[in-house]
Amino acid sequence: MKTGGKYGLSMPCVVCIAGPTASGKSAFALSLAKKLGGEIVNADALQVYADLQIISARPNLEDMAQAPHHLFGHIDGGERYSAGRWLEQAVPIIIDIMARGRVPIIIGGTGLYFKALLQGLAKVPQPSAQARANAQNILTEQGIGALRARAEQLDPAAAARILGDDPQRLLRVVEVAQSSGVSLSYWQAQTQPIIGKADWRGAVLTPPRDGLYERINARFDGMVESGGIDEVARLYARGLNPMLPAMKAIGVPQIISALNGEQSLETALETAKRETRRFAKRQFTWFRGQAADWPTLSSAQKQNQWAAQMKQRAIIEL
Repeated sequence: MKTGGKYGLSMPCVVCIAGPTASGKSAFALSLAKKLGGEIVNADALQVYADLQIISARPNLEDMAQAPHHLFGHIDGGERYSAGRWLEQAVPIIIDIMARGRVPIIIGGTGLYFKALLQGLAKVPQPSAQARANAQNILTEQGIGALRARAEQLDPAAAARILGDDPQRLLRVVEVAQSSGVSLSYWQAQTQPIIGKADWRGAVLTPPRDGLYERINARFDGMVESGGIDEVARLYARGLNPMLPAMKAIGVPQIISALNGEQSLETALETAKRETRRFAKRQFTWFRGQAADWPTLSSAQKQNQWAAQMKQRAIIEL
């Protein structure tokens, strides 16, 4: 799977595996790594956090021992992590993997990370302190609905790409527009891809919805049995800002609510499962719109066929 690439070197092609939560990405990526001589690079916004081993369904030590894994669990839960920071860390790792003649396998459900890598990330001016304060005031005083309404007014295109209630990204839309006088969408249009189209192959895992939702429910039960409640309790004990991404991970607020006696643990877990199913639905929508030209792998048979094509391509082009 060798290509000339933008760096003028004969390097393996980058393989991208995306899909909704609980779709089997980790197992498929590990299988590909073994077949292609690959190394796995995380593209999931929650699996970067050291505090969320269980709740984020991060690969366990046994799986990580079977192939090199990068950018998993390397960020403290008290930090904010962005697509820009991920890109800064991921690109040197990807180049290093390719330079050693191995295949980088980028895996995750955070579409923005793939978009940053394959389409480029805008160099957006830093918003002023006043703009940040104004945007935060809208959220604090009027709520998430008012913040989204303001984002839609200032930058409809950017707001439409934000799934659900995502205050961090909505704040950014409002901050940038109010500070620079130009929409975030404008800055995002001024981008160049990091990896050229000829230098990567991608696929989206799209298992049947009913089966996926059953796996989501079962996986969450497994998280609880594996110590997920204790993991959340340790995170909560740190006294972190509840608006931090790690504190807003699905399952964390719900379990904290139960720990505080605000609802039963059973109710909290059912709510977390429902929110995870809703999140998976939004991921389906995002990838259907933003990765429409990627092959979709809806069954184990299609995954095996695509993996065989990738392996054959690698053999032919070596």
